[in-house]
Amino acid sequence: MRLTYFKLIATVFFWGTNFAAGKIAVQSLGPYSTAFLRFVIGAMLLMAYLYKTNGKIPSLTPKQWGLVFISALMGVFLYNLFFFSGIQYMPTVRASLVIAFAPITITLGSWLFLGEQVSVIKWAGIALSIFGAAVVLARGDFSSLLSNTTWGLGELLIMGCVLSWTVYTLIGRVALKTIPALSLSSFSALIGAVLLFIPALQHGLIERLEQASWQALAAVVYMAMTATALGFIWYYEAVQKIGATKAAVVGNLTPVFAAIIAVTLLGEELTLTTIIGGVLVLAGVLLTTMK
Repeated sequence: MRLTYFKLIATVFFWGTNFAAGKIAVQSLGPYSTAFLRFVIGAMLLMAYLYKTNGKIPSLTPKQWGLVFISALMGVFLYNLFFFSGIQYMPTVRASLVIAFAPITITLGSWLFLGEQVSVIKWAGIALSIFGAAVVLARGDFSSLLSNTTWGLGELLIMGCVLSWTVYTLIGRVALKTIPALSLSSFSALIGAVLLFIPALQHGLIERLEQASWQALAAVVYMAMTATALGFIWYYEAVQKIGATKAAVVGNLTPVFAAIIAVTLLGEELTLTTIIGGVLVLAGVLLTTMK
């Protein structure tokens, strides 16, 4: 179980660095090409590892392919279009904290549709973690959460990430009953890359590749290897072993890692409210995952 949590925290770290890497990549590649390149490379790595592990490419039933397609549509195609578009309009730390609202939607979905039991302590941990994210998002002024000055196009796009990731996680919980985590991750990434190809091509994929900086290309390769290849496998393994709720709440460490990277590499400001909010998020994660 400790190894599962270690892998999950490592995955969350990769996701935290994903914000800074994505910010670098979209500057010259744009959101569509960045998303496609990340997943075409990630899918190739996953499929190669899947073939090496099984000695062949596993076959799936039509019902299983349906679950894989929904997983790819929500967790790869829509999530990444929302993500790489949204981070163009807002600071890295702020974007990561909007995504931190995902555990509450995943918990509600697990409770309503999958019958997952949620204890009072878990709810308290989730609430504390979400409150910590809200502290940073509101910058200490909670009245601003509902104002137009706080919520703009970037926030709405990132909220699209929250909803698509919720469906992705819940569908994954169902699919993992009959599909191994590696197979589900590999096929989802492959189908997602195919779905992303057309919008990437329409938005100048070839031209952007010719003009891309080495920093942007390096950022894409990094995201493909860590947040995509390793991240997909380890996250689904965690969902399978510890449940969707705990896996999602540990994911609330993403803003903490994102803030550290944004401050050290991108030069973003680290305010007192960000620090306080990060501590509350961490406390909520510990409270929710403790036995």
